[in-house]
Amino acid sequence: MCGIVGYIGDKSAGGVILQGLKRLEYRGYDSCGIACINRGLVVKKDVGEIDEIEARLGLSRLEGSPGIGHTRWATHGGVTKENAHPHLDCSGEIAVVHNGIISNHEELRAKLEARGHSFASGTDTEVIPHLIEEYYDSSLEEAVRRALAEVEGTYAVLVISAREPDKIIAARRESPLVVGVGDGEMFVASDIFSFLRHTRRALPLDDGEYAVVTRDGVVVKDLASGEVRQKKEMVVEWSDEEARKEGYPHFMLKEIHEQPRTVASALKIYREDVRKLAEMIASAERVYLAGAGTSLHAAMVAEYWFSKLAGKVVIAIDSSELRNKGVLDEGTLVVGITQSGETYDTLAALRYAKQQGASTAAIVNVIGSTATRIVEHVLMQGSGIEIAVCATKTYTSQLTLLLRTAIELARLQEKEVEPLEEELRSLPAKLEKVLALEQEIRRVAEEQFDVSNYLFIGKGINYPTALEAALKLKEISYLHAEGMSSGLLKHGTISLIDENMHTVAFVPARGENRKRIVSNIQEVKAREGRIIAVASGSPVASDACLLVPECSEEFSPIVFAPVFQLLAYYVALKLGRNVDKPRALAKSVTVE
Repeated sequence: MCGIVGYIGDKSAGGVILQGLKRLEYRGYDSCGIACINRGLVVKKDVGEIDEIEARLGLSRLEGSPGIGHTRWATHGGVTKENAHPHLDCSGEIAVVHNGIISNHEELRAKLEARGHSFASGTDTEVIPHLIEEYYDSSLEEAVRRALAEVEGTYAVLVISAREPDKIIAARRESPLVVGVGDGEMFVASDIFSFLRHTRRALPLDDGEYAVVTRDGVVVKDLASGEVRQKKEMVVEWSDEEARKEGYPHFMLKEIHEQPRTVASALKIYREDVRKLAEMIASAERVYLAGAGTSLHAAMVAEYWFSKLAGKVVIAIDSSELRNKGVLDEGTLVVGITQSGETYDTLAALRYAKQQGASTAAIVNVIGSTATRIVEHVLMQGSGIEIAVCATKTYTSQLTLLLRTAIELARLQEKEVEPLEEELRSLPAKLEKVLALEQEIRRVAEEQFDVSNYLFIGKGINYPTALEAALKLKEISYLHAEGMSSGLLKHGTISLIDENMHTVAFVPARGENRKRIVSNIQEVKAREGRIIAVASGSPVASDACLLVPECSEEFSPIVFAPVFQLLAYYVALKLGRNVDKPRALAKSVTVE
């Protein structure tokens, strides 16, 4: 969602902030802007991509410091220049950028308008600078505190004032915000990645905290009481090199090709950490794996692993629905799966679970993210930075860790696990072989994906594979795709099969589910539907068959993943889509 960057130091803020905003483009946005203090407040903002706005307005040429910048993903108010951030007060002395949703903005706007304030936008955010203006006597810090005391909803906020040009005030409630600690300069952003080339020292803010940031340091305080809080710096292990394309045309393609390495990394995560999660699952009466989008599909695959390998019932659940149908008490464990560690619905699910007395854990990729700080146990993915909006390597890392946890749970039950662990160790090599099929996959994408409607089918543990494959195609090609269990075909959807609806089928190497899905393929062909098969072991009769290395059915969701990711990539490329930054989507969904 929206990206926030702030800078204070000896450099001109415009160039530093522009660079940081470009590094947050993967979050999704429709407009952007920067405000700097240079003998007064200067603001430039507009609708469009950062490079386009830079060419028109020269954002990087904004001099002065401090400065704040923002990429907006519209929630309240249309995509217009007036609605772009930063937003100002009536005097033009206070500038604010904000990520989140102010739920009582209509009430606050009416009150402020009655007191003579004039609004320039249709956003919820604009109430914040006007509230600050109301309370601003001599202290910007105190005015921000008093203003935010009236605000309901979620926010990560940066505030600067021409009257106090020596500081940035930053505050958060349920939206990510982290301070970057430099030498004689400081950064504030919604994502560590935005300032990684300047410093690897970071200080994440927690909910209900605000920070007074100067070029010489930062003081963190409690938003309600104003009392100073002691915070511990962290050092980010990611290198800036991890964020570069390294010769690939898109980050998505680079990240697909990183999967042998990132799965190998997930295999090296300390066994003690995996065992701790397995023990928590073993001791819980009920276990929910909560996620959204790709993370939910990883949870759905894991349902099968825990059931088949360890005889343990766990429930994959859409994070946004946990409150509605979860049974939560002291006997419940909720495991949040979130690449960013900032996914709003998953954080809300974890917080609600804790309120009900449940235990919590998380599988997360971003160190220092909110999820890592609110749960009892964290399993870090070790995937490295993922820039493309479309999740690829983080999906297979999540699957690998979930599979390791299920195997560890089986080990706790004294079941035979060595054959599983042997095949687990072979995964990076098998993924290398899958990636060697890239040109064949590209040919199939270019020749077979020539309609606007697609059906993805799988059976058993590859039902979630079908869902994730359909999601990948939808996300970046903008074509209609639907994933389902192949057993549901006869219950309505088969009526849609014709020359305008192609079917992609995931076929394991052996067993009853192979026989069943081959039968489903015949049903589609009998209705003159075109079949693209992704098969393990041996080929199946189809219009095109992509044959991956043989693996057991339990491991096939991981081995199949690069195939459908590359199919989606090359279909989107053929259609001229913006692969890394698909329209209307964000890398981390941080609002409800």
